Amino acid sequence: MLRTLLVLLLACSGGIALHADAAPSRASQEDARVQAAMAVPEDLQQAVAALELDRAGIPQLDRVRRLFEFMVAEDGLGLHYQEQPTYDISGSHAQRKVNCLSFTMMFIALARSVGINAYAQASQDALAIRVVDDTVFRAKHVKAGVDIEGTQYTVDVGWRSVVAERRPRRIPDAQLVALLYNNNAVERLQHGDHAAASAQIATALALDPDSATIWSNAGVIHARSGRRDAAEQAYLQALELDRDHIGALGNLVGLYRTAGEAALAHRYDQLLQRAQASDPFSQFLMAQDLMRLGAYDVAVSHYRRAIRLLPNQPEFHRSVAEAYRKLGNDWAARRALRQAQSLEQRKVSQRGLGGAGADAG
Repeated sequence: MLRTLLVLLLACSGGIALHADAAPSRASQEDARVQAAMAVPEDLQQAVAALELDRAGIPQLDRVRRLFEFMVAEDGLGLHYQEQPTYDISGSHAQRKVNCLSFTMMFIALARSVGINAYAQASQDALAIRVVDDTVFRAKHVKAGVDIEGTQYTVDVGWRSVVAERRPRRIPDAQLVALLYNNNAVERLQHGDHAAASAQIATALALDPDSATIWSNAGVIHARSGRRDAAEQAYLQALELDRDHIGALGNLVGLYRTAGEAALAHRYDQLLQRAQASDPFSQFLMAQDLMRLGAYDVAVSHYRRAIRLLPNQPEFHRSVAEAYRKLGNDWAARRALRQAQSLEQRKVSQRGLGGAGADAG
């Protein structure tokens, strides 16, 4: 049984108060924090200004394309994709390393500096999953959006690392910056720095108190820091915001089982199973576990359910192809593999810059 679930956008030594009274200056403090996080270092401002993208007569879409190419080209900023750590704009510029979140922050800030109305988009789905020891990391995807003459375009550096997605939603800068602190909190937790993780997640919650994912991550940090009651409260708060939140449900089941509270563990396990039935990534993880056990026929049923829930995910088709191969059904394996390759090719053709109305990937 995987005991703990973290959600990573791929993100003080005291406890985090669940219902603390806000100070009168709290809103202005958070606004200042967002502005600071979205600020562009002076040398980077000068480099972008030298491109003269804000000259009259340059079409908006050309500005977007030129800015994107400047960011990723070796004779420009030469940014390279790296999942962790998650840097802020200044750190990304200094290190020339970005993940989908840090690239999105930088692109939006630079785009606005040359007159492009850019904003952040976040997927509702978990777009990547990995298991480390007793923790499942479910990464969500963030990218930039630009509206030009009635068409929505997306600018996306993390296309290779993204599994699949439904239509993303637009989010304000405060939620984008909250995800930066969320990522930093998870990364600090991975390094065993519980105090720093607690401080970072507290800031994330101050910026986005309605995020079930950040509350669930706060619960994990509490639990790893030995604050069992605070962890329980954080998980329950996450479920108040999203009753089917996979991470919070799974974390509560683990917490109650560890505490020997069988009735509560059973109650939330039932809710977890119901939520997992409609979650493609849970079905995929179950299938992966069954494959390791050699239960290939049962694994196929879970892979196929994952595909029904999210049909455009290449990895699902590639994995079910392997299950069919193990079962000796070469025809079904070849068909599934062809579908995986077709979806992967579509993903490659949409890399970088594309209309949001196209199939996402």
